[in-house]
Amino acid sequence: MKTIAVTALKGGVGKSSIVAGLGLALVSKGYKVGFLDLDVTGSNLYSALGLAHSPKFGLDSVNEKIVVPEVDGYWLLSIASYTGEDYAVLWESDQHKELSQIRDTMETADLKALKKQIDDILASSKWRFVEELLSPDIVTWPEPLDFLIADLPPSISHEMFSFFDQVKDLFGVFIVSQPSAISNTGLQRTIDLLRVQQIPIIGLVGNQDGFLCKHGEIEYQFLSPRVDLKEIARKAGIPFLASIPQTGDTNKIKPYFSELADKVVSSKPVVLKDITLGKRLKRKIVKGIARRL
Repeated sequence: MKTIAVTALKGGVGKSSIVAGLGLALVSKGYKVGFLDLDVTGSNLYSALGLAHSPKFGLDSVNEKIVVPEVDGYWLLSIASYTGEDYAVLWESDQHKELSQIRDTMETADLKALKKQIDDILASSKWRFVEELLSPDIVTWPEPLDFLIADLPPSISHEMFSFFDQVKDLFGVFIVSQPSAISNTGLQRTIDLLRVQQIPIIGLVGNQDGFLCKHGEIEYQFLSPRVDLKEIARKAGIPFLASIPQTGDTNKIKPYFSELADKVVSSKPVVLKDITLGKRLKRKIVKGIARRL
């Protein structure tokens, strides 16, 4: 089984739509595919897959395990199966309101210590939640899967690091970005994160790369200036996999995902060279300044 993750530190670039399109293309080619939605605060992969609701997982009462549900020839495990689609998942709850209520009765140092303890508990909860979703002792997937595709949450999160920490046999990740200047900063930070963590990269996918009109022409729709994602990938030393346009016609978009699926199947992920000692020192100094601020 090849475990693949789709990542982007910037939100709104369409990771879930790429995960869905790639996975369904692999299914159409005869591969056995599982989807793992790890966006624990804004799960919507079920919608990208064309489902009205996230399927409820089954329970193996004998072995006390979750059984991942099958849907149209693939398998989907999502937090939305448990929480539903209409409710926000409030991990932080009302901690800031509660802290403000007791602020006047505590010393500043004690208040900071309490806030840190609460933050640590929340971070640990998210870490354990992802750990449990990935545990074969808790979750039963069909055997054998050809691909397990994980939709990671945007930004740097405890869920993301928990995933990378738990999955020791990760085949690779691919990065999703829009071809716009406003998305470029998030793209560069994503590449840097994967370099620092020494995570294998399958390549870069340009999403929403123009609008495919009914006449077959592609028009660029963003107000933000366009950037050349192929050139960015070349400079970073990672493969450029595909440009996926926008369109309301699912049949017109299928060939793009079919090509992407073929490239993923035959891909050889690369691990970028780690940063130099000088850059490490500069990074440490910048972090120290930011922390003091």
